Amino acid sequence: MEQEGTQEPARFDPRIAEPPAVPTLIPVLRPAGAEDAAAVGDLAIDPEDPGLLDLDPAESAHPAAAAGAVGATEPRPPVVRPAAADPEPEPEEPAEPEAETLPEPAADAPLTEPPLSEQVPTSVLAPADADGALPAPDVIPAPDITVPDPVVPVGPPEKRGRRRGRRSREVFVENLPTQALVLADRLHSSPYGRRMRSTLQQRRAEAQALEARTTLDFALKLGETMFSFGAASLDVETSIIVATQAYGILETEVDLTNQSISLNYAPDSSRGEAPFTLQRVVRSSSVNFEGLVAVHRLVEEIAAGEVDRAEAQRRLVEIRHQPKPFPAVFEVLFSGVFVACFVPFIGGTWTGAALGMVSTWLVFWLKVQADKARFPEIFSTMFGAITATVIALMAHALDLPVNPALVIAGGIMMLLPTARFVTAVQDAIHGFPVTAAGRFLSALLVFAGVMAGIMIAVGIGDLLGFEQLDLAEAGTLSYPPLLLLGLVMAAGMADAVVEQSRWPQILACGLVSGAGFGAYLAAQQVGVSDRLVPAVAAAAVGFLGRLVAQRLAAPALVIVLPSMLFLLPGLTMFRSVYGFTVETGATLLGVEGLFNAAVIVVAIAAGVAFGNTLAKPITDRMGTLLPTELVMHQRG
Repeated sequence: MEQEGTQEPARFDPRIAEPPAVPTLIPVLRPAGAEDAAAVGDLAIDPEDPGLLDLDPAESAHPAAAAGAVGATEPRPPVVRPAAADPEPEPEEPAEPEAETLPEPAADAPLTEPPLSEQVPTSVLAPADADGALPAPDVIPAPDITVPDPVVPVGPPEKRGRRRGRRSREVFVENLPTQALVLADRLHSSPYGRRMRSTLQQRRAEAQALEARTTLDFALKLGETMFSFGAASLDVETSIIVATQAYGILETEVDLTNQSISLNYAPDSSRGEAPFTLQRVVRSSSVNFEGLVAVHRLVEEIAAGEVDRAEAQRRLVEIRHQPKPFPAVFEVLFSGVFVACFVPFIGGTWTGAALGMVSTWLVFWLKVQADKARFPEIFSTMFGAITATVIALMAHALDLPVNPALVIAGGIMMLLPTARFVTAVQDAIHGFPVTAAGRFLSALLVFAGVMAGIMIAVGIGDLLGFEQLDLAEAGTLSYPPLLLLGLVMAAGMADAVVEQSRWPQILACGLVSGAGFGAYLAAQQVGVSDRLVPAVAAAAVGFLGRLVAQRLAAPALVIVLPSMLFLLPGLTMFRSVYGFTVETGATLLGVEGLFNAAVIVVAIAAGVAFGNTLAKPITDRMGTLLPTELVMHQRG
């Protein structure tokens, strides 16, 4: 029933200036069984609210007419259902309303007041009455369209963790100043300050002393290794000085003898460090030129600052435990090859060369056995001399075409300490008189063993009835110079194998030996005296040996010593020893021969030292101007 003249109270219009671009999903709120569901669709909102229905103003001018269309019925509890819910059940017959009372629409709740009922879920999946939902309250406020609905993410859930492409957060931390100086000041002002300062100074001095002790121990082991490998005293002292200076130990004095090394550490007394002295004795030696080359290269790297002390210590231990390039049997075999090349060079026959090679093999085998039995060197040398002399006497008794003197000279050539004499002379020239005296004494003991062996062998021959021989007879055969050149080069290479050198040094020894023999022949053609010819050839060997050794990054001794053995007066020494010991009427001749041999040895040693000195400016220029092109560092 319509009531005209009823004025509608003023209503709050919640519409905003611009409608939203995207329609907002509004929950459906309507009474169950409303008859105007078909007229307004499924929107369960207030039909008199033109703002929510988006109706024209003309249509909203008569709200009473719209209210009369609904009918005066008792309102039923509202039902919350989705817009696309199942069809509603058949509505029941409404009860007859009273004539005086009409249902009035619920007024809009003010925006500043709380809602009159619980919030209605906005999901379209909200259950209906049939699903067992709770009944809605009697008064349903209009929804507040100013509150946006929560956005439900669409798609698979995002993986947790750091997103790809997310920029890292930069954290700036301010470095706060420490309080070390304040603590130090407080420590100085405390009663423990003086004691703490003295303790720190003592610990600092102990650390410096320990550092110096470690460096000096390394330098001692370095020098001991070089001495045991057969290095000269000058090379040993230079290497020790390089090691101590490179690692910061400047106040050091080096003292060398024949078999000991002493280092005196005398620091500045103002630093409060105590001086001390370290000494190491070289009790055994084994010639190893390959190990000497490795030590030389290590010292070069230390001088260049390429190796720290820990690495140098590790490499020195590896060098000391590194096996020799050739086994011991190679030393015996190539010693025989050297004698086989040397006997024709001094005028012997090829049969004598073969016999000398066999006798040398027996001599070295016997010497090795004596060394294993720990016989002193003088006795092992004596056994070798006895063997060589007996073999020569037996060959003469069998009427073999050999010269016994040359066979014996070849057999004992590797036993004579002529190289030791040369190094002793070089030590005396370079300012090591004590070391030179020790080397001379040890060489004289070896000569004494050779003399004793020859005397014992001749006595055995007399007891067995052998014919008395003139062992001082000289060779009469001569060979072409080219053949002699080949023999000298082969002898130098064979001795390099005996001295445990590798193939680059072996080939270099052959070339330098050939050059020295060429200088020897040139000096003879010029007319130089027989005592000076070996000195001229030795100077050439020393000069070329220093240059070649610089190119191979090796000490000069490795190249010079095998290359000059053909110059040594081994036969002259043997003749003098035989005349001094066997023939009683030739004692003075023996003494004269020994003196001449000693002069020749001194001349050879002086010539080598002179040639080495001449080559030093050239090698210094090679090492400073073109170190990468002229120095071949063969490592390993």
